[in-house]
Amino acid sequence: MPPVTTRDDRVVTRFDSPARRLVVATWARGLDPERVGETASFYCFSGEIPSVLTGPTGRESNGGDTDGTTSREHGVASGETGRSSPGTPARSTRLVLVWGILAGLSGVLSRAVLSPEQFMLASDVYYYAAESLLAGGDIYEVAPPDRPGYHYIYPPIVILVFVPHVLTGSPAGAFALQTLLNVCFAAGIAVVLRRALRRRGVVLARLDSLLLFAFALVSTHSAISLINGQVNIGLGFAIAVGLDALDRNRDDIAGLAFGAAALVKVFPAALGLWLLRRRVSRGVVLATAVGVTGLLAGLVALGPDVTGTYLSDVLTGRYDGFDGAPDPTQTRGGAQRQVAALAGLGPPYVTPVAALAVTPVLCYLYLDIETDRQRQATVLGTILVTLLFLPLQRLYMVIFVFPLVVLLYTLPPGRSRLLLLGGTVVSFVRVEFEIVEQALSTLPLGGPEATVLAVVERLFEVVLPPTVGLWLLLAACVLVHYDARG
Repeated sequence: MPPVTTRDDRVVTRFDSPARRLVVATWARGLDPERVGETASFYCFSGEIPSVLTGPTGRESNGGDTDGTTSREHGVASGETGRSSPGTPARSTRLVLVWGILAGLSGVLSRAVLSPEQFMLASDVYYYAAESLLAGGDIYEVAPPDRPGYHYIYPPIVILVFVPHVLTGSPAGAFALQTLLNVCFAAGIAVVLRRALRRRGVVLARLDSLLLFAFALVSTHSAISLINGQVNIGLGFAIAVGLDALDRNRDDIAGLAFGAAALVKVFPAALGLWLLRRRVSRGVVLATAVGVTGLLAGLVALGPDVTGTYLSDVLTGRYDGFDGAPDPTQTRGGAQRQVAALAGLGPPYVTPVAALAVTPVLCYLYLDIETDRQRQATVLGTILVTLLFLPLQRLYMVIFVFPLVVLLYTLPPGRSRLLLLGGTVVSFVRVEFEIVEQALSTLPLGGPEATVLAVVERLFEVVLPPTVGLWLLLAACVLVHYDARG
């Protein structure tokens, strides 16, 4: 294959091999050697030529508004040409991150006043389950004394992770330990994202590093995990590590990271589809090995009865769907909620119908993963489809922080970016029906209060605001692919 040259005749030679295309850049326009090395190393694995090296290409064009990134090296705003170029982040990206952080912080404060029982909810469960383990009791039967309806639901072997929580001496100590772990995981997510964005040629200021850390820790997507003392931020870190490893051609690390996340929460196993699409057999094998080994270790360490309880009772009832039109006050959402509300369906039909609703979108995203943007949109779409299919997506939005943030920083101006920004903002909305109902009752509407309330009640039966945000994000992923193919 002949070499590819830039406009100023600096040579970029591309070699094809059975494994992957290798891109070696001998120079880059005005970039320092460290930046050149980082950018070139990423594209060695991705098979793409960065626009900072080759100049503008029609393939990466994605629109033409003026809210793009500006390259310090070039002094060219991508909004002037409609193309993407690495550089300083767009103002809209930072504003969206700030909005998510502020919304998350407001949620923490409001929970402290309106729902103080939400604090320490998950860490209490971990504490008493681990305490029961050390006392020889049943880890799945025990519940916190003041939370009788909440039980441990992870695989048996995972309970060993929470033994240090018991060693703190109290549920408050367990919550403090889990909070410290969540802070560390959020810092890890920020480090992984910073490295991934620098590989893509994005110039990050100290402000961006702070935003990445705060977004991973206290945005609306992660604040509930911080409040509950949940492990979801840790899952987000594991998935970020895995996706970053795929960028660097470290299939083994990706498989181990995805396998660890799936062992805890099960549904991240959907990322196995992404490993299969990337044709990384070693990653698939290692991810499977982590899951199987974890279950076998639990069988040996805690006995067959405990493992049998997990497989027969806990796992099968973990993601219960809906039976007919949901109550508007229910906080579970997703495609199953829409199917149940609009069609009035319940088990056993609601689950397969919801699957039929989201599967064609996922199939479309998997048709072509030629560019980095398509790959990020596809993996984001994979997680979104999984969360939309399950009825618990509000708790787990932090797990798609990696592809979402990468797209927010790198997606060029155009309709897909606008939809991505809009979907992200809407996904931050946490308004429950009771709050809207109380607000409407205080407004001087002059008579039609009952009609307005009935319409709002029906809307909340069908879909929750965060679910609308997820559907918009999924539509943005589709547009990324559509524009790339057009």
